[in-house]
Amino acid sequence: MKGEKDNKFHAPGTLVLAFIFLGFFIALYFINWVMLSGTWAVR
Repeated sequence: MKGEKDNKFHAPGTLVLAFIFLGFFIALYFINWVMLSGTWAVR
């Protein structure tokens, strides 16, 4: 019925925003890891 179809998940903007923040923090993590590896000479 039509009423059952309207109960779907309707928040694509929130999901996109969450994935943008997730990608941003993952990028920051790897950028900082590369910069730290260049600064610290682990022998």
